[in-house]
Amino acid sequence: MTKMAAFIDREGKKNDAINTYFKSDYVGFNVIKSVISATIVFGICVATYVLINFEMVLSNLYNTANLLTIGRRFLFYYLLLVGVYSLVSYVIYSLRYTKMRKSMKAYYGDLKKLARIYEKEQ
Repeated sequence: MTKMAAFIDREGKKNDAINTYFKSDYVGFNVIKSVISATIVFGICVATYVLINFEMVLSNLYNTANLLTIGRRFLFYYLLLVGVYSLVSYVIYSLRYTKMRKSMKAYYGDLKKLARIYEKEQ
């Protein structure tokens, strides 16, 4: 019983929030949040790059052929960042969901045992 109370205090509220989702919904929602985060991070990195190399960026702004090459390179880096970040997020959130389900199954098993003990006492 103390083990179950400790579980509720430690992980129960967090796991209960995760347990309201199906696995695909939980993982998909968090991957979408990760893609949005990666987009924001990429935008910050590009803005930092532009501020650091402002003179070079302005000189390349009027060179259309070079501008397309730079645009393609940034698009490639963006897709690479989002792809890797999404893959890592998918793996992490899938593992978290699986771990949560195992711990919740153990918790519900303990609850059933406790219910049987109370039935025997009455």
